[in-house]
Amino acid sequence: MSSSNQKANSLLKGDTMASILRLIDDLSRGKLTYPPRITKYELARVIAARAKQLAMGAQPLVDPQSLGTYDPIAIAVEEVRRGLLPFIIVRTLPNGKQVRIKLKELLDLSKEFDAGVQH
Repeated sequence: MSSSNQKANSLLKGDTMASILRLIDDLSRGKLTYPPRITKYELARVIAARAKQLAMGAQPLVDPQSLGTYDPIAIAVEEVRRGLLPFIIVRTLPNGKQVRIKLKELLDLSKEFDAGVQH
């Protein structure tokens, strides 16, 4: 094992290391055909779409009074942060195929991936 791999392994602990290794294994085997994180563009699109729904009268999934604001963007951000939105992200792969990923699943993968990178 190279010294850079040893450093990476020493930085990652327990479940986080196992999660990252599973993600890498899935990517290499072709099981996971997309990067395990939400892009800033996807996040902006989801927040904008939900904020528009809220501005047009949709019921918020969080209590605006507990947030202290009725701003649709702030409410949408909080709904995304809590993983409450039943949105699906559609990604087009280089081979032309489309992959549909539940927002909640992508957010969970992003958290696992980011937790492993930060350690």
